Amino acid sequence: MNDQIANDPMFQQVLAQAKKAQATRRAVLAGSGATALALALAACAKPGGATKKLTPAKDLSGSEKVVVWDNWPYYMDGETDQSFPSVKAFEKATGIKCDYNIVINDNNEYFAKIKNSLASGTDTGADTFCLTDWMAGRLITSGYVQPLQYDLLPNVTANLNGSFKTTFGTFDPGRKYSLTWKGIVGAIGYHKSNYKKLTGKAAPTSIEDLWNPALKGKISMLSEMRDTLGILMMADGVKIDSFTKNDFEKALNTFSKYVGNGQIRQINGNDYTQLFTNGDVVAGVVWAGDIVSMQADNPELDVVLLESGSTFACDNYLIPMGAPHAKNAHELINFFYEPEVAAALALHGVYYTTPVNGAQAIAAKTDPKLAANELIFPTDQTFATKLQQFRDLTPQEDNEFSKAWSDASKGVV
Repeated sequence: MNDQIANDPMFQQVLAQAKKAQATRRAVLAGSGATALALALAACAKPGGATKKLTPAKDLSGSEKVVVWDNWPYYMDGETDQSFPSVKAFEKATGIKCDYNIVINDNNEYFAKIKNSLASGTDTGADTFCLTDWMAGRLITSGYVQPLQYDLLPNVTANLNGSFKTTFGTFDPGRKYSLTWKGIVGAIGYHKSNYKKLTGKAAPTSIEDLWNPALKGKISMLSEMRDTLGILMMADGVKIDSFTKNDFEKALNTFSKYVGNGQIRQINGNDYTQLFTNGDVVAGVVWAGDIVSMQADNPELDVVLLESGSTFACDNYLIPMGAPHAKNAHELINFFYEPEVAAALALHGVYYTTPVNGAQAIAAKTDPKLAANELIFPTDQTFATKLQQFRDLTPQEDNEFSKAWSDASKGVV
């Protein structure tokens, strides 16, 4: 980042605002019963390809200094009071007005709203949006998004952590169409004193620890199939980037067993956090960023990356074919790949993994403990040995596995 931006008063506001957001990006993913299954199955088939090959819309960036960015809740600093200091810093630095819209509640739901515009190559209403790996892969395969112009992305070229281009970018080889916004770690969370009181151990170290009879009725699992069953498969020694149907069914049977005998109390979206707080749940599969966010107010909570592996997924920038301000979208992405900007987000409550090299060192100057947290800044060794990505599913698998997951979850969602 140049000195003009780094020393700008507006950008300094980012560093000055230390208010932490207690809700999280995944707060809206909780879903249950027939409604959740209907949403999942409605979009799990790969979107139909366009009737003709789409081409990027005319770019009006030169005359219209605006960019529209659709994103998930709680992914930006200053969200509580809608001040968005990092967005304001982008506007100040570039002269481009950013309409930052918190409108993505679910990948399938968002796709359903824009699918007709995507398929026709017309304006979806957003110049860029952030979607999870598997949905990003579908849109890329269908030809709905533009190839990135790397000559407009020097910060990406300089600062993108290589793991996000290779290990965690297999759905988009070479990152030709997408770039990571934030990474999401699925891990094991626990309440320290309650866990030790019931089990005599300081912390869980394996998935088997969750099946301790002393924890019966005190275990929660995430409603996101890819995280819960991904962690169960990894505990069996399965590489989840290449699992088979038999691997999936074995993990599902384990899950069903502990649902049936009452070991698993509930399957939740983000509302599991309240269960940990009030003592109804003592341990379970969690999104690590949630627990890190909660630790400031509840230091009894903690999270561990299992030696057998934790799940990892990303939400990714995409620029649809119909975007009228594609060049401005590139400027936006490039700005948020500044290490100073990525560090500021981490320091002010966005507790998800950054893909930006250099952010950790900057964050360490203000908060060394935060910078040492591998859930936000994983080491290369952690990326290589502890974090795995759930492989892409075929449309048939997506339907079949989603239905099996829903059937197994009945009564505990």
